[in-house]
Amino acid sequence: MQISSLTVHCASLCLDVINREGFEKLTIADIQSWQDELYSYIENRVELLKFSNETQRLFVTSVRDEVLMILMLSKENLFAREPYWILEKIQRKTALSSHLYINNCGL
Repeated sequence: MQISSLTVHCASLCLDVINREGFEKLTIADIQSWQDELYSYIENRVELLKFSNETQRLFVTSVRDEVLMILMLSKENLFAREPYWILEKIQRKTALSSHLYINNCGL
């Protein structure tokens, strides 16, 4: 599996949040409230300047939602805290989103 730099950034973010003190006290609502912040974090690492704003929005939203899902899953499931699993999930979502929104944007 080839891992993109965006995958590494997002996986690192997930692991930082999961491993920080106080993670266990966070609620699902707390995690969901980070939507805008996570969107900005991911958008700052994506350079899709030659694509439309809508294409970029769809791509970033898709990756952001995967990060949110991983963080929410990790609240109850220890498997969702495994670094390799996180890398794999984010890379798959990044590749799928790239295919859906970027590679097919002219269709």
